[in-house]
Amino acid sequence: MVQLLARTFGSIYPQVNFMRSSTPTQNEQLRRGEGGTAPSLRSHAPRVSERLAPVALPDFPQAWWKQHVFVLICIALFSVPAYLLASRFIVTAVVVQGRSMIPTLKDGERYYLNRWRYLFTKPQRGDVVVIKDPGHTDFAVKRIIGSPYDWVNLKDGSIYINGKRLSEPYLSKGVRTDTPDLKERWIQLGRDQYYLLGDNRSNSEDSRFYGVVARQNIIGMLIN
Repeated sequence: MVQLLARTFGSIYPQVNFMRSSTPTQNEQLRRGEGGTAPSLRSHAPRVSERLAPVALPDFPQAWWKQHVFVLICIALFSVPAYLLASRFIVTAVVVQGRSMIPTLKDGERYYLNRWRYLFTKPQRGDVVVIKDPGHTDFAVKRIIGSPYDWVNLKDGSIYINGKRLSEPYLSKGVRTDTPDLKERWIQLGRDQYYLLGDNRSNSEDSRFYGVVARQNIIGMLIN
């Protein structure tokens, strides 16, 4: 009877655990007395060691942090030269100081200086540029009025370029462009020479005082 149940339930329910008691039952004792043998019944339930299979953990290299540090160092080494290169030759933030460019620019306003522009094109009349101030050791913001080989004539509070009066809509209404001695002046510009003025003509130290500006002293064009 026991052997039949084991075969039947073992085929239908392979996970049923038929555990044999360590103490012989009465039927087993009778069979042993009759000379019969009781079949050994194996458990179909997995052992604890079989159910809890070992989990393979990811194999992290011991020096993984060294690789990250190396990458960060490389980024820093490339970022610093890139920043210096961009600020020196491409774009620089500037702050306007003074009143020489009113009403176009006001004291304390922030702008960007495009250093890259004049590497491909020449400065043009009307451009607002940053220059190395010939009258001082710092920098100044001025507007280009005359370009190389132009004839610049300051007369009666107006500017004439190559004999034609210059229209300046960026100036405040009624502003005059007088020379320091209030006399008429003629200036002929040579190669790589520019004539620059501030938009606030009554309060600007510019080419009327220190003369023409060489191309090499024009750093770049001011942009919003």
